[in-house]
Amino acid sequence: MAVTKDQLLWEFGTPDPHQPLNAGVGATVQLYRGTIAGLTGTGANAGYLKNMDTPASTDVVIGMINKGGPGYPDTIPGILGGATNGAVTAEILTGTFLLASGTGADQLSVATAGSNVYVINSITVGATSGGGTRPLAGVQMPAGDLTNLPVGVGGLYPIKFTVVGSP
Repeated sequence: MAVTKDQLLWEFGTPDPHQPLNAGVGATVQLYRGTIAGLTGTGANAGYLKNMDTPASTDVVIGMINKGGPGYPDTIPGILGGATNGAVTAEILTGTFLLASGTGADQLSVATAGSNVYVINSITVGATSGGGTRPLAGVQMPAGDLTNLPVGVGGLYPIKFTVVGSP
């Protein structure tokens, strides 16, 4: 499912005390607030934010996209990369966030708490690496049953992003 608009950002538990990260957006890449923030792992755009609707196993997940970086006018939906890599930046939040689960073999549950989860697309994670084709998102945190949350939040699972260099 391709995301075409900004998403609600559901932080879980105590907010991460670290300052938000600021990362460069790949050239002409369209990102949306409230989606998974991942850096391209290989190629000409390596190290720059990419749209995670098409994740690769070499991508590095660093958190959730919060807003445009310094100097970016947060007046329009989405964040559009400039003509060159890094010309535009985005603010990334780290910590634990509620995300949708995949289905079938990728379905998360109370029983999968503590397990690694992998990026399926920019708003969905799953229990499997897709045969080694998906990047690691982080770890599913224990939270009990979240299926009875208010409309629009139910069926989400708390995911603690595994950020390189974080505690």
